[in-house]
Amino acid sequence: MQEIEDGEYVRLNYGKIDKVKNTDYMQQYIECENGLYPRENIEKHSKNIIDLIEIGDYVNKHLIINIEIDENKKQKIITTNKYMNEYLHNGLEKIETIATREQMAIIEYKI
Repeated sequence: MQEIEDGEYVRLNYGKIDKVKNTDYMQQYIECENGLYPRENIEKHSKNIIDLIEIGDYVNKHLIINIEIDENKKQKIITTNKYMNEYLHNGLEKIETIATREQMAIIEYKI
């Protein structure tokens, strides 16, 4: 894994997403906006939050059902139940909320 930098977004192995404030806080921990996390718990990191989205997550309350990479345009193609991909990439809709599939599994009520 490449070195994590201040200002990047991280996705932890249990689904939480946060923004890095200080990578030099402690050797084993990363300081983020909402807490300290062990480096070993970081699953992914990127300067672009869209890179942390996975199938099964909810973005702006829309379920992500498919993710592909367009090699020609060098961008992710994200398909939701509301076809919002073109809006995310053309800047017509900003990512305002992400609920990861792990977070949804914690709060779901099973019958």
